[in-house]
Amino acid sequence: MNMRKLLLHLNQEDNLAKLYGMLKKPLFWFLFSIVKNYETADDLSEEVFLKLLKYYKTYNPLKNPKTWIYTIAKNTAYTYLKQNKDILTEETFQIDLHQYNLVQTDDAIMVEEYLSYLDDLERYIVIMHLFGGLNHLEISKILNMTHSQVRSKYSYALKKLRKKVDL
Repeated sequence: MNMRKLLLHLNQEDNLAKLYGMLKKPLFWFLFSIVKNYETADDLSEEVFLKLLKYYKTYNPLKNPKTWIYTIAKNTAYTYLKQNKDILTEETFQIDLHQYNLVQTDDAIMVEEYLSYLDDLERYIVIMHLFGGLNHLEISKILNMTHSQVRSKYSYALKKLRKKVDL
């Protein structure tokens, strides 16, 4: 069953579990790129799925389901950051790809080691594309950017990472 159909029938048995299986890792990485904390990103991932269950009836089937879901995730993360800005501290930025059983492509290994060299927007785009499986057009809709801006930022981010690797 495709993601659009799962969303439209989220109240049916097993559809939430199927959607969860499809999106848990990519959503986690996207949220992690924003909040930079494992536990918080994991909690926010769960919150996103609860919101999907609560608001699935508002989903417009003519729209891309990934864009809708990632917009909910982005808004959830930003709301969390606004509500907790006084208690947030500088946190260690560590990534353990093995913990989340992610496929280790050459780009993913490079990102694992050097992701902290990117600014927030570059990190969001790289993580959504490499780990989230979103294409540049989908990312542009989530981040309210043009398609060419996302492509350019992604390309620049990878060049930046490659330059760090060559040092």
